[in-house]
Amino acid sequence: MKDIKKLFGLKIKEIRKKKLMTQAQLAEMVSVDDKHISCIESGKNFPSAILISKLAEALGVEPKDLFEFYYLDEPDNLTEDIIKMLNNLNEEELRLTHKYIRTFILK
Repeated sequence: MKDIKKLFGLKIKEIRKKKLMTQAQLAEMVSVDDKHISCIESGKNFPSAILISKLAEALGVEPKDLFEFYYLDEPDNLTEDIIKMLNNLNEEELRLTHKYIRTFILK
C-alpha cells in the first residue's frame, strides 16, 4: 500500500526545492513552524485542508497538483503499476506503447 503522507511530503519538498525555498521560508509564508514543514515533508504529519490550500498558494500551484505524486512512489510499486497497465492494453495500444518506450527510453 502506498504511504500517502510520505508521497505528499515528497511532493511538497520537490516543489519547494524547485522554487529554491528553504523549509523556514515556506513555513513563514504559511504561518507554521519550520519543524512542522519538516514533519510534513518526511511523512510524519499530514496537513489540514486549510494548510494544504496555503501550501499550494505559497508554492504557486493548484491544490490538486500537490496530489500528483504517483511517480515518487517506491520503484517496486512503480514497476508493479506499469505491469498492470501493460496487461490491460489491447494489441494496438501495446504496439504504440512499445514504440514510445523504444523512442524515448531506449534511444
